[in-house]
Amino acid sequence: MKKIKNSAYLFAVLMLIQLLFLSFTPNVKANSEIPIQYYQNLEFNKPYVYNVSQFGDPVGWYNFTPWPEDSFEGNWRTNPGGQIKINFTGFYAKDPNDWGNVFEDPIPWLDIEILEHNLGILDTNFTLSNRSNSEVARALTLGYNMFQPGFLIPISNLTYIEQLALNQADPGGLYDIKGEVNIEETYNFIYIGFEQIEGNQKTYLIYEKKSGVLVWAKTSVFGYLLEVRSLNFTLDYTSGFNYNVLQFGGAVGWYNFTPWPGNSYEGDWKTNTGGEIVVNFTGFYNKDPNDWGNIFDDPIAWFDIAIFENNSGILQTNFTLTNRSNSEIAWALTLGYNKFQPGILIQIMENITRVKKLALQEAEGFVSGVVNIEESDLTIKIMFIQDGGGQETSLIYEKWTGLLLWTKTSVGSYLLEMVIDGYIPWELKTELPPRTNFLLDFLPYLIIISISFISAITTLIASKVNSKVKEFNKYILVAIIAIASFTSFFVFTSSLEVGEVNKPQREVEDITLIVDYGNGTVKIIENFDLTDYNTTAFDALITWCKVKYHDYGDMGILVEEIDGVKGNWRYTVNDDFPGVSSNKYNLRDGDTVKWIYG
Repeated sequence: MKKIKNSAYLFAVLMLIQLLFLSFTPNVKANSEIPIQYYQNLEFNKPYVYNVSQFGDPVGWYNFTPWPEDSFEGNWRTNPGGQIKINFTGFYAKDPNDWGNVFEDPIPWLDIEILEHNLGILDTNFTLSNRSNSEVARALTLGYNMFQPGFLIPISNLTYIEQLALNQADPGGLYDIKGEVNIEETYNFIYIGFEQIEGNQKTYLIYEKKSGVLVWAKTSVFGYLLEVRSLNFTLDYTSGFNYNVLQFGGAVGWYNFTPWPGNSYEGDWKTNTGGEIVVNFTGFYNKDPNDWGNIFDDPIAWFDIAIFENNSGILQTNFTLTNRSNSEIAWALTLGYNKFQPGILIQIMENITRVKKLALQEAEGFVSGVVNIEESDLTIKIMFIQDGGGQETSLIYEKWTGLLLWTKTSVGSYLLEMVIDGYIPWELKTELPPRTNFLLDFLPYLIIISISFISAITTLIASKVNSKVKEFNKYILVAIIAIASFTSFFVFTSSLEVGEVNKPQREVEDITLIVDYGNGTVKIIENFDLTDYNTTAFDALITWCKVKYHDYGDMGILVEEIDGVKGNWRYTVNDDFPGVSSNKYNLRDGDTVKWIYG
C-alpha cells in the first residue's frame, strides 16, 4: 500500500514539473507534414551550410520568449571563412511574443550553429535550438520591417511574396523604416533588395525559386555586416532546359566539329514562332579537338539538343543531335561572336570579371564590332553588333549559374529569338547602336520621284510632237501621280516595324474570345488564360476553334476558315482593328478578341 502511495506522489510531482515546463514553452503545434505553400522536399535533420565572406561587429541575440525579461541570449559573431549552419526542425505557429512578421502561420523553425574560422579550423561560437525563422531573421537581419523571410520562404505564390516585400518599403506603425525595394526574378532565383532612405540598413536577399531556401544574403545596419552564400545550391542539370522560340527566320546548316572538315554537314535545322529548343545536359568534358576556336577553357558543358516546330499548336520534332559540345551548339545557333562562344552555359560565371573581359576582348576577330555589357542584380547581358552591319547578337545569362536565359541573334537572313521557359527578359536601358543609313532609307522614294519626273517630262515632250498625246496629257499625269502615291504608300507601310503592343508575353489572363459567324451564330468564351508565349490573337482563336489558314511567312497568317465557315475573316482587339496579322499581335491581360465573318 505504501509503495502505491509513493508511486502516486512521484506521478503527481512529474505531472507538476511537466505543467511548469509547458507554462514556459511557446504554445505552438507542429505540422505533421510540410505546409502546402512550402517546398515539399525540404531536408530535415540535414544541415544547410552557408559560407561567410564578410562580417562586421558582434551582435546581441534576443529571443521572443520570455520577452522582454531575460531575453538576451548573448552576443554572437563569425568572420570571413566562417560558417552558419541551420537545420529545419518543423513548422509551427509563430511565437506569441513575435515582434511582428507578415508571413502567416505555420512558419519554419530551425536549429542554428554559428562558427568562426580560426587558423583553418572552424570553431563553434554560438548555438540555439528550435528557434522560429522569424526570430532568426531578426537576429541576423535577414529582412526589414515586418517582412522577415529569414532562411525560407513559401513558394506557392511568389507574386504574393513580392507584394509583401513591396508593402513593407514604407509600412508606418511600429516599424517605420522607409526604404526602396527592388525585386527581380530569373529562371532559378528571386532577388529582394531593401535600402533604407536616410538610414543605414541595406539588406539584399536571394532565394531559390524551386525550394524557397536562401542562397545568398548581404545585409548591414550601422556596424553590423553579414554576407553569406549557400553551399547546398547547385544548378539542376537533371531536367532539360526548354527555350520558347519567339522569332525565327531562315533555315540553317549544322556543321559538327568531328569529322571536320570532311562529312561535317548534319543537315539544315529550323523552327518557327511558338516552337521550342530543348537541351539536356550530358556532362562536362574537354572541347572537341577540331573545335573552331572557343576562348572558354576546358572542361565545358555538353548537351543533347532537340529542335521543334509549332504546327497549329502541335510541336513536331525538326532536328535532334546527341552529346554535342556547348561550343558546337553556340556556333550552330550563333550564340556568340568571334571566339567568345558562351552558348547555353558559361561555366566560369563565378568569375564574372573574367567573363566581361573575354566578351570585350573578342570585339575584334573574324568580324569587328561593338560590345556592350549591362547588368542587373541577377543577370548580365552581352550585346555585339558588327561594324557596317551583318551580325547582331544579344545574350542574357543568369549571373549565379551562367545559364542562358534569353537571346536575340541574327546574321544575314538568319534570326533566332528564344527565352527559357519561366523567365521574362528585363527591359534594357540602352539598346545597341542602330545601323541607320539615311540614304538607303530614302532611296526607294528618290527612285519613285525620279521615274515619275522622267515620265512626266517625256509625256510633255511627246505632246509637243504629237497633238493626239496632248489630248491625254491630263489623264497621263493623273495616272503618274496616282501610281507614285500608291507605290510610296506601299514602301512606307512595308518599312513600318511592329510596335510595343506586339512584344511577346509569356502569359496573359482574363482573355475573351468572340466569333461572329455572320449567320446569327456567335461563340463567346470568357475569362481564359494563354501561356508559354502562345499569347497572340491567333492563339486565342485556335485554342477554341477549328481553323484553316495560309501562312505567308514574315507577312503573317491569313485565316481562311473557322469551324467550317469559309470567308473573309477579320479580327478586332477591344473593338480596334490592329492592322497586323493575328499571329503577330500579342495580347495583354483582359483583352477581348473578336473575329468577324465578312
